[in-house]
Amino acid sequence: MEGMFMTTGSMVSVVPMDPALPGVHYFTATPDPERSVFKPFIFVKNAHELKETSSPSFGPDDPVKKKPRFQSKPDRKHPLFVKHELIVAIIDSYKERGQKITEGLRQLEKETMKEMEKLLEVGVEVPDIWVNLFSGCVQKELGLYSKS
Repeated sequence: MEGMFMTTGSMVSVVPMDPALPGVHYFTATPDPERSVFKPFIFVKNAHELKETSSPSFGPDDPVKKKPRFQSKPDRKHPLFVKHELIVAIIDSYKERGQKITEGLRQLEKETMKEMEKLLEVGVEVPDIWVNLFSGCVQKELGLYSKS
């Protein structure tokens, strides 16, 4: 959503007609879907914590837990969000470099969609492949940002 405030992410879900196939949920985990990669996620057992897309924890020092509450405002941006902010600033400031980054993001998204179509078409013998699907794509996106 542009304008008054930024959203924290966007999502698209694909629910197959075949009940044997899993539903695939694509998340950006960043506030600007136009300058993000939709990354696939499938709900599975043994899913790991997604550190690159989880807000930092402040434990007992969290302003939410202190009294009086909310006397300070910690930065709760997760690592992917922080990198995304930097990349958006580059895209906005440097036309040629920004275009190259955007092309890289679209290419990564296309490759990911092709992989998902193939996996859903032929099936997966080892369901554990789904466990790291989202975090693997986050790593690829962060790698793309690092090259920029």
